[in-house]
Amino acid sequence: MKRLALGTMALAVGALVAGAPGARAQQPAEAPAAAQQPDSRPTIAILDFDVGAAIGQPESDLEALRRGLAAMTISELADNPAIRVVERQQIQAILQEQDLAKSDRVDPATALRLGRLLNAHYMVTGTVFAVHNDFRIAARLFNVETTQIIKTDEVRGSIDNLFDLTTKLADDLMRNTNLPPLERHVLEQRRQEGKPPTQAVMAYSRAVLYADRGDTQRAVEQYRRAIAAFPNYTQAKTDCNRLQAGACS
Repeated sequence: MKRLALGTMALAVGALVAGAPGARAQQPAEAPAAAQQPDSRPTIAILDFDVGAAIGQPESDLEALRRGLAAMTISELADNPAIRVVERQQIQAILQEQDLAKSDRVDPATALRLGRLLNAHYMVTGTVFAVHNDFRIAARLFNVETTQIIKTDEVRGSIDNLFDLTTKLADDLMRNTNLPPLERHVLEQRRQEGKPPTQAVMAYSRAVLYADRGDTQRAVEQYRRAIAAFPNYTQAKTDCNRLQAGACS
């Protein structure tokens, strides 16, 4: 009995020692998750264009194009991995938050303030002009930090080649912000897909206008018209399905 009691006491003491914090083997601490590297690329934001003049063209078309062409320029720039482009939806959200969504024009001071809210390095504003068949976009590129206009640019051509104007404007903006040109495989993919005709661009722009107004049904209808006119219209399909899932699959 005495031996049994001593044995039991020894087990109890051993258990207490094993349970003491200092007696446990130190477990290796888990390695902290790798910190996400900040995005150091320059950021650019493009506001919807203003309407300067509409002679021989319906003003309703210009009201749509000022939005659609800005959205297309954003998409063109987004294909360059050397820059971060602010999505149009994010810009619209800030405009609504600042109670500026009802205004067709944003003055330079307000544009710079928006640029700071969006953490953008560059802001782009522009104005569209249509005189009969002649169409042009006059754009201004701002440095948000210095508030200086880096470059004023103008692209001009026939209204029958609207897509070419957005491509040219995007190329100019990349050059003026010292960005490398688009990679070769992107250019090759674009060559294979072709370019949307003005009929498709016009339908796409109307879709953007209706989406801004909250008229989803008419927006989807116009997106579908754009795709019918140009089946490879990837941007129209993406924006349509973002607005209403599966609407333009």
